[in-house]
Amino acid sequence: MKQYEVATLKKGLLILDALQEKDMTLREVIQTFSFNKSTAFRLLYTLEIMGYVKKIDNSYSLTKKMGFLSTSFNSKANWLSVPPLYELSREVGETTYVGILYGTEVVTSQVVDGTHSMRAHSEVGDRAPVHLSALGKVILAFLDKTKLDEILKELTLVQNTKNTFVDLHLLKEHLKVIRKQGYAVDDEETEIGLRCIAAPVIFEGNMISAVAISGPALRLNKKLDRTLSKKLIQCSSRISKML
Repeated sequence: MKQYEVATLKKGLLILDALQEKDMTLREVIQTFSFNKSTAFRLLYTLEIMGYVKKIDNSYSLTKKMGFLSTSFNSKANWLSVPPLYELSREVGETTYVGILYGTEVVTSQVVDGTHSMRAHSEVGDRAPVHLSALGKVILAFLDKTKLDEILKELTLVQNTKNTFVDLHLLKEHLKVIRKQGYAVDDEETEIGLRCIAAPVIFEGNMISAVAISGPALRLNKKLDRTLSKKLIQCSSRISKML
């Protein structure tokens, strides 16, 4: 579905896919993808400063950071998520996201902006401590116990607002509720005035990412949680089936 593609992001993902096969020079990237020199340089430079690739002499290779992401949520799965996300965003009018786990943080891997002039704003590559957001909490809730315990042991419970979970015992109990109900809510825990609802994406029995809807608390009020969570779960199920 070409209308959903983000051209620059797609070019960057094509480079990352190619680097999984072999290291490449700037000239090889230009020749492989028919990019002009300026475009190829800017893409490689951006991937380098973001920590996904490293340059040694004249050759570019993937870092361990990219190695983790490629196994957790590969580019195929990432792009398959776009049509369902786009349709959900158009239906509810709010910004939709995909997030993945990286260490003790959740990283935004896809964003579809909502249609309202006042809306939640985020960019691909944004990251935050995993306990702060609905994306992060739903990912934690659907991890196996061993992995969850490892992350919680390393996690620093920073407090962004008065609603942020900073008590480890309360957070653990909260995660049990999330797993039981199948979705998570960020009730102004990341930022006052902003609410978010998220659901896990399950593939072959494993949690690989999460999808979310975010918007102003006045518009995305608690009365809508159940309705929007059902739409999110339907969206995540579509992505799982497409995989």
